Amino acid sequence: MSAKYHFSSLVLIAICSLQSAPLWAKESAVVVTPVKYEVTLDDKLPAVREMLISALEARNYAVINQLNVQEGLASRGIEAHPLELVEFCNLTKAYTITRHVPDFEMFAPCRFALFETDGKTTVMVQRPAHVLSILAKNPKLSKEGKSSLEEFDHDLKAMLTELASGDF
Repeated sequence: MSAKYHFSSLVLIAICSLQSAPLWAKESAVVVTPVKYEVTLDDKLPAVREMLISALEARNYAVINQLNVQEGLASRGIEAHPLELVEFCNLTKAYTITRHVPDFEMFAPCRFALFETDGKTTVMVQRPAHVLSILAKNPKLSKEGKSSLEEFDHDLKAMLTELASGDF
């Protein structure tokens, strides 16, 4: 085997081993900041909303309200891109927090913001970890309440990760 052939084979093997997905596969990644989770998908808003609602209900979150902001603005003569809010809550988790720290009610119910631009839908949600960073200064926040916020944060990231990977 020539050195040139051997080197080319090694380069090809190295490239293939670094590649985590086929070149034709597109992955939407969840953007994580201290304040929010965000993901952009190639699907239209109604399809994304329905998948998101299914994911919430599967994890025992109640959908409290759905607000079509675009329609509301249109009724006032304002043209806007597709924009919807989906408000949700897990009453059990919320209670473990609010029974000691009623200030949590300022953040409830939680909401996903969905907006469509150029045929792609972006989903954003405030991180419960951000809420925890604010409420953690309150000495009345119980260990159980803190744990609920951490679990809630994990749930939301998992839902958006599943949404991004098409695991619904």
